[in-house]
Amino acid sequence: MAERIKLNKISLRSEKQKLALYQRFLPALEARKQQLMMQLAAVRAQIAEQKARLQEILDEIRVWGALYGVMGPLLKYFIEIREIRSSVVNVAGLKVPKFHGITFSDPSYSYFATPPSFEQVLRRSREAIECREAIRMLGEGEKVLFEGFRKTSQRINLYEQRLIPECREAIRKIVVYLQDQQAAGVGVAKVAKRLAEAAMLEEAGA
Repeated sequence: MAERIKLNKISLRSEKQKLALYQRFLPALEARKQQLMMQLAAVRAQIAEQKARLQEILDEIRVWGALYGVMGPLLKYFIEIREIRSSVVNVAGLKVPKFHGITFSDPSYSYFATPPSFEQVLRRSREAIECREAIRMLGEGEKVLFEGFRKTSQRINLYEQRLIPECREAIRKIVVYLQDQQAAGVGVAKVAKRLAEAAMLEEAGA
């Protein structure tokens, strides 16, 4: 239930201050929404790019199915993740994760004891894992950005559709009331003046 407005000059000043505050915040919120929208579009484009790259690598890996059967026991030691390198960047006040790459375990091996294609299979396998982790982290960033975009949009709607119209309506009501009171006061003063003048005339005639 909306708070009842006090129809006086103090309330009028308070409502005008609130309206000015909302109108000052609104452009900043709209700029933040625009920034988040652009970042969301960029992140979604990166996700699509990484997914296409991953699919390309997986298609290539499938051709080497037989090689994986031979290399599998050795390959697993070289695709073990030692560290996922990442940082957190500030986007419109939000903490968004940024993927930098993966450090894999890198044990030594004999070039003569492995198939000729081992290095190529290893490289593409690592690229596939990096793509997978990049997609995962970009997805986390997308969630953060979308939530920030959603909340900012809600706040803009709150200002535009409720708070600012309510303030304007309150100001209108208070102004109309004060004008009516002023007009009534002037009317009373005129009547009082006429009565006083009539009384003076009666006294003069007596």
